[in-house]
Amino acid sequence: MANILIVDDQRSVLLTLEALLTKDGHTVTPCMNAVEALRTLAHESFDLVITDAVMPGGGDGYALTRTIRKHPLVAKVPVILLTGKREKSDIEKGIEAGVNDYVVKPLDPELLLAKIRNLLVSTKQESVHFAEAPVQYKADWEIKTEITSVSELGLKIKSNVPLPLGKILRLSTPLFEDIGIPKIPLRVDSCEEVPGAEVFYKIQAHFVGITEKELSPIRLWIRSKKSF
Repeated sequence: MANILIVDDQRSVLLTLEALLTKDGHTVTPCMNAVEALRTLAHESFDLVITDAVMPGGGDGYALTRTIRKHPLVAKVPVILLTGKREKSDIEKGIEAGVNDYVVKPLDPELLLAKIRNLLVSTKQESVHFAEAPVQYKADWEIKTEITSVSELGLKIKSNVPLPLGKILRLSTPLFEDIGIPKIPLRVDSCEEVPGAEVFYKIQAHFVGITEKELSPIRLWIRSKKSF
């Protein structure tokens, strides 16, 4: 399905990722450091890069992502950052470097594959679908928005102002308190204009850096709404 470059200094992680991605139909090229990854990127085209955040010697995942974003030939290649911890400062650092998503180890195979498919989709019909619950929550960002649906992958939002793809949102909303999770950054995946008497925009945004600890209450909360 896709040609994916994976970068990690631990061979066991590379083997796990390679087995998982190959089984899902992807072609995988492993590299053990950022320098090797950049050399590989210079000679071959990839649809996605998955890189560890911290790698001794030869640069880390943050530096690799920043370099990718500065190179015109590969600047638009999606990057997923892997890390062993989820601190706010680490997520902010990854977002500033230009990563598309942030996955915490130990990896949740289902979540990782869903995030990969979501980044690789080319049409709305191919989008990854999770169980979701319809909601009506107000949310404050720079503009007034309304959250209309919650899934394991992220939120659907209604807004009277379009948002650019890739925009990072940090919403203030009681929804997170009701679910029992901290505020999680979101990245805009799609923005669709809905014409009518009052034009508005349907926005899909996915969670950036969500952990299994946060996924569990989201899953339980969605099930409690009985929307499958």
